[in-house]
Amino acid sequence: MKGRLFHLGKLVISAGLLALLFHLFDFRQSLAALQGMDWRLFIGAFLLFQVGLALRSVRWRFLLDAVQVPVPLHRLFYLYYVGTLFNTFLPSGFGGDAVKMYELARYSRRGSESIGTVFVDRLSGIVVLFILGLCAWPFAYQSLPRAEALFLLLVSVGGLLATWALFRQRWAERVLSIIPAGKIREKFLSLYDAVHTCGMGALWKALAVSVVFDACLFFVNYVIALALNVHIKFLYFVIFMPILSLSMLLPSVGALGTREGAYVLLFGMAGVPEPIAIAMSLSFYLINVFTGAIGGILYMFDALWGLRKNAH
Repeated sequence: MKGRLFHLGKLVISAGLLALLFHLFDFRQSLAALQGMDWRLFIGAFLLFQVGLALRSVRWRFLLDAVQVPVPLHRLFYLYYVGTLFNTFLPSGFGGDAVKMYELARYSRRGSESIGTVFVDRLSGIVVLFILGLCAWPFAYQSLPRAEALFLLLVSVGGLLATWALFRQRWAERVLSIIPAGKIREKFLSLYDAVHTCGMGALWKALAVSVVFDACLFFVNYVIALALNVHIKFLYFVIFMPILSLSMLLPSVGALGTREGAYVLLFGMAGVPEPIAIAMSLSFYLINVFTGAIGGILYMFDALWGLRKNAH
């Protein structure tokens, strides 16, 4: 009975989110703004984005293998699609992480390890962004307004230092010792153990995949620009994308608003007119929406399959 209620809840949530997706997102207005787009190139960018999801699934698999949690790669790919669906509606991209944690913990019956690998998976991606942000800073600081340039530097350096401190076991144990004894402390200790169990070997593999994924992300945005007849140097995307990705961590729904502002600010410095920069941002969002819609359909079918199994 409990299993049936769970899958029924998934079915209701997936159907509700899909309905909300098509109600809130005005496809006609967006398509009108993108009328001059080369749709063949847009489809190419969409397919590249799916390659990025596959890369992230491989990264996650490396971490799960390190903690001896056997999960098929196709299941992780599916969870990334579902995560994209929830990220479309929940702030800063972390809503999808919460869903992935819950679904994987339920699937694997290994709660702490599942949650720990989702955390390290996200962390490895952010660490590479911090590194790329530092690499981009010497090229960007003269062009960016002083506040934005300082923000990029502080976030990149601070993020790398915080990550380094996290993996200093003695420091982390001191912080954890402050938490009063009880179930909450046990949960944190279990999660921390799961993070460290991944080991440096798996972490280095995850970081390497993150570099390839970020390169894929650069090309997604570059192809989007070509689709909108924007011809600027590829170097601009290498410089700007870490800044754009970090800006999307700010609280917003689906990164709407913060992303558009960042695209206008950054690509404006490369000579891209404001309406075209907004169209580039909307195109990237449209790819996320279509990918989230696929996630919603997969989530619905998974719920229906679960209900069918429970009926037998």
